[in-house]
Amino acid sequence: MILSILFILKTILFLNITNVEFNKILILIITSMTTIGIISLINQTKLKYKNLIIMIFYSVVSFIMFLDVVYYSQFYALPSVSMLGQAKQLTAVGDNIKSLINIKNLLIILDIPILIFILAYSKKINLKRIKKTSAFVPYINHIIFTILAFAIIHGNTIGQIESLMAQEPYFFHATDIAKNINSSKNEGNIIFTEEDLESIKLRTNLKDGKLTGIGKNKNLIVLQVEALQNFVINLNYNNQEITPNLNRLMNDKSSVYYDKYYQLIGRGNTSDAEFVSHNSLHPSLEEPSYTKYENNTFYGLPWLLRDQGYTAWAMHGYKKEFWNREKAYVSQGFQRFISEEDYKFEKTIGFGIRDEDFFKQNIEYLKELDSIDNNPFYAFIITLTSHSPFNIPEEYQMLKIKPEHEGTILGNYLQSIHYADKEIGKFIEDLKNEGLYKDTVIAIYGDHFAIQSGDNEVDNMMTELLGHKYDYDSMMNIPLIIHVPGEEIQETISTVGSPMDFYPTILNIMGYKNEKGLMLGRDLTNYEGKNYVFPQTYLLKGSFISEDTMFIMARDGLFDHSKAYDLNTREEIDKNKFRSMYDKIIEEINNSDFILKKNLLKYYIENNGEVDLEALTETEILKDKKIASFYFNSLEELNKAYDKWRRLLAVDIELTTDDRIILLKDWYWYYNNLFEDPKDRRLTLEEFKGLKMKKDQSQMAIEDLIKWMEKHEDAYIILRHGEPDTKVFVKAFTEYPMLIDRCIVEIKNFRQYLTVTYRGFNKVILNPIKEDYTDEEILDFVTMHPHVGVILDKSRAKTNLPDKLKEKGLPTYVDGPTNVLTKLILRGKVKGFVE
Repeated sequence: MILSILFILKTILFLNITNVEFNKILILIITSMTTIGIISLINQTKLKYKNLIIMIFYSVVSFIMFLDVVYYSQFYALPSVSMLGQAKQLTAVGDNIKSLINIKNLLIILDIPILIFILAYSKKINLKRIKKTSAFVPYINHIIFTILAFAIIHGNTIGQIESLMAQEPYFFHATDIAKNINSSKNEGNIIFTEEDLESIKLRTNLKDGKLTGIGKNKNLIVLQVEALQNFVINLNYNNQEITPNLNRLMNDKSSVYYDKYYQLIGRGNTSDAEFVSHNSLHPSLEEPSYTKYENNTFYGLPWLLRDQGYTAWAMHGYKKEFWNREKAYVSQGFQRFISEEDYKFEKTIGFGIRDEDFFKQNIEYLKELDSIDNNPFYAFIITLTSHSPFNIPEEYQMLKIKPEHEGTILGNYLQSIHYADKEIGKFIEDLKNEGLYKDTVIAIYGDHFAIQSGDNEVDNMMTELLGHKYDYDSMMNIPLIIHVPGEEIQETISTVGSPMDFYPTILNIMGYKNEKGLMLGRDLTNYEGKNYVFPQTYLLKGSFISEDTMFIMARDGLFDHSKAYDLNTREEIDKNKFRSMYDKIIEEINNSDFILKKNLLKYYIENNGEVDLEALTETEILKDKKIASFYFNSLEELNKAYDKWRRLLAVDIELTTDDRIILLKDWYWYYNNLFEDPKDRRLTLEEFKGLKMKKDQSQMAIEDLIKWMEKHEDAYIILRHGEPDTKVFVKAFTEYPMLIDRCIVEIKNFRQYLTVTYRGFNKVILNPIKEDYTDEEILDFVTMHPHVGVILDKSRAKTNLPDKLKEKGLPTYVDGPTNVLTKLILRGKVKGFVE
């Protein structure tokens, strides 16, 4: 009873910390009842050490929830198991982690040592009372699991399973583990068309305009400053300039300042800021981009400048293996990486070299770089000192902090970034003194936020400081300053942008064209359209920031739960105005994922801009627009269809009583009409194989289908099942993984998608004919979850839904007359029906 009460309270705290807005009661019931039910089951056993087992289970679940809330406090998302591979990075940010372990988070696990103490030292147990109450335990279990079942069924009935999977800890971690186990099988289900490729080519082909070529043949130094937020630029705090040197540089006649520039990072934080800036692609949301795509081919800024005769070096004063930079920088195009082992220093601030030592020694490296073959150079420099939690030693604290800000994250940050600014000022002066300044373009930007929004106390403090509401847009706003000595170009450009836009923007200034690669970003100096930023961390995939609007995707991933705000008035506005924008966001992010997951740039560069998308795109298996669907599901029908050049074949599968997979539409009408001597029951596999099929047809089990597929390597199979459960598909994947690459699974509803794809099937066709989904719900679902096609009934096929699906690159098919071998339609090209 005590454990039950404690865990319910713990779950309520968990839901509060992780900001669960929707289905909170449902999630509370599922999480609590699952845990209490398992504890109750263990308690009923006759295990000798069941109290110890219960304590271990309770502690493990509590500790996982504790890790969840700590991670959420920093990233506003629950952690994926894929991030376990990055645990070695934690040693470098130990102080930052300590700052997240506050009393509120610690309450999740504080009861464990007390309970262990009670378990270890409690000897007086009333056995009579236990015997009396034990008689009621089975009934309690029935009640617990009835409530749990009802909650899950209710969530399923009201269409909130996705919401539960995004927020409820058991659902989230179970599906996340399954997804990561099969991650290698889940990467090919993204639609990418020739139209998508042509659109990206047009973006990449920059037009000449303002500032074009003013930096041509000059050196380029890009300074990525740790945790530099935009609000400190020109900030006067307590009659003190926080960033006097950056202010001076920004206001110089030779500088352009981009004031609506927002961070865009994935799981790799600082390293992803580099990745996006150099490649103009979205970062990975599965694991750090430098790790996941270490061996990909890229054509980012370092490679392009090398093709123009530049020498490209990267400089960072920490361990070379951190965020996998040592290996990733090779594919990024850097010819030398100067890391911690190349610097000499005695003092550190935080977890690395002081900016003072770092910049001073980099001057010597830049002189060496400048002397190489008299060619221009590209130096990418990443600072370190201003890393959270901003606890710099007192000797470096030069500002007078207001009493109310002493010891707060704001006070500490202002001291830290003021020190960084001081050393940046010295660095620029040293460039001048060494003759490296005049012929060098200098770009400075922040990698990501410093002070996180979401904590009421912090938000109130920041709102008071800034004079306007401190929200996600303020938090993610980082500065970009580009300085070209000798040019009179002083301007503030307020086009919305992000590191996605850095590559095309700096290319315009440097005067070079990207004639080999692809870019998704815009030249912020000359782009005249309305630009957007599509963050995927802190805000969920589907969110965006524009010049006047912030659209926040709901934490449960459902569009209908999302919100939109006017950035000028901070008033909520109708989110439905942005449904088409939401679709474009998902499409662009999916296109970027396709480029990375398929290593598209490798083929693009090798073939001078021409790519055989048929060889890369899974949906091209549907180019055989005629799909054979069978009545008998027999060997003869398969062979006949194949001989007629059908290469996409739809078969029905069922389970026998001994759980073997056979080809059969169902055990009732079809079973009784296909065989000469049918039984009045379901059969075992042996009994099924012993039946005689009508018209001299030969029935098949899944093993027979696999043998047939081995002989017909160019055929693809659509697996269909008449019932809405997925047991037969799960069994097919578990026992016959060779089916994964050659089979498409037909699902009947949204709920099946998650089970099927998490089990490994990466090609899914949706047939929601028996479900009462609206057109918008179908469009939303296939936008968020890639499919290879959609099957509609005849009445819906006559609406404009097929055209909308076609715009997303999805072929549409119509379900036609039964019992007839017919065609599957690709709307607008071939007319016909599928059984």
